Amino acid sequence: MKKALLFLGIYFLSISLQAQVQVDQVLDSNIKTVLVFPKGKPLALPVIALNSAETLLIQFDDLRAQYQQYFFTIELLDIHWKPVPLNPFDYISGLTQNNIRDYTISSIAQQAYYHYAFSFPSAATRPTKSGNYVLKVYRQGGHKELVFTKRFYVVEQDVPIAASIQEPFEASISKSHQKVQLTLDVKKLSFFQPEFLQVAVVQNTRFNDAMISNLPSFIRGNQIEYNADRDFVFPAGKESRWLDLQNLRFRTDRIAQIQQLGNGSNIILKPDISRAAIPYFTFKDLNGQLIISNSESIRSEDQNDYARVLFTYLPKDGLPFEGASLYLSGALTGNSLDKNALMDWHPQQRSYQKWLLLKQGYYSYNYILRSDQNPNPLNDFSVTEGDHWETENSYSIFVYYRVPGNRYDQIIGFSNLNSMQNW
Repeated sequence: MKKALLFLGIYFLSISLQAQVQVDQVLDSNIKTVLVFPKGKPLALPVIALNSAETLLIQFDDLRAQYQQYFFTIELLDIHWKPVPLNPFDYISGLTQNNIRDYTISSIAQQAYYHYAFSFPSAATRPTKSGNYVLKVYRQGGHKELVFTKRFYVVEQDVPIAASIQEPFEASISKSHQKVQLTLDVKKLSFFQPEFLQVAVVQNTRFNDAMISNLPSFIRGNQIEYNADRDFVFPAGKESRWLDLQNLRFRTDRIAQIQQLGNGSNIILKPDISRAAIPYFTFKDLNGQLIISNSESIRSEDQNDYARVLFTYLPKDGLPFEGASLYLSGALTGNSLDKNALMDWHPQQRSYQKWLLLKQGYYSYNYILRSDQNPNPLNDFSVTEGDHWETENSYSIFVYYRVPGNRYDQIIGFSNLNSMQNW
């Protein structure tokens, strides 16, 4: 155990974690189900290639159920999701502020809402540089009433990436964690300077826990290798828990009770407990993602209904976790460990609880327990879910390069891989 702690301590000296910048935020309580994904790929990360025909589809619901005039803009950020010192016209071709015109009105749902949707880029506006971006949606024009923000990536493919997922070298975590090894081919880069290269790896959609390295283990001509024992080690976790809300009248396996109210439904889920001691078994999951869908042959975008859903977690012996916070993690809480994801302790019920308003669909999630004083993402699942090397996880690799004299970080390489590719 001491060897494992020593290894993790050395690891954190060598690899930097993505700073906890809250890029994905919903600032208006009436705005729900904000989705940004490549058109036709609802489970994919919001990534498009620079100067390509690829587009992102942006959708959201407004529970005010009356027309609001919304506008959007984009902002280029650096590798750490902080603003860069550039004028918007330096990275936007066309309009810097765009009206969102397309909407539909919910028809058969008890919860009335307006559903807004638009595509980006368009003929009116497009990015001219690769990098990290944030989409900002405002009400009534101007930049005063910010409604929500969502991250997306614009990439170039100048650097091929060869990657695989291996067992970590350290024996104490070799069966509980996964390690990403990768090699970059930089022969297309003129006057390449390795000190300006950085690599970020994201596990599933845990953006805030992305790992960044600017220190390769080997440079062999045009090949840049990251395969040292410190590089890109992630907790494996288990396959995500699931919740089927595709029909709000049908009590699926995870639902204990459905309360049909005059103005909507309350859904009480069966309590969750720790899975750390449960033997590993594989099943197909969404890796923390969600799909808005239904089993009633209706239009999901503007006919799906909403329900208030109660999540309950029962800790061991009915006692709260001391010096640690429990979070409900996944796309259903915005992939952020903030107050919206924080589970509340209820001493009378001796349980943690969280109410969420969710649209009909299929959801996946996990519980994360983090120390309040010394949070360590490598231990996120050890108490609540357990960690198993065999777990299926997706990894996204982004290669950043800041050309000397530039004031922003280009994304010059991007690749996805899945742990199941290794067997």
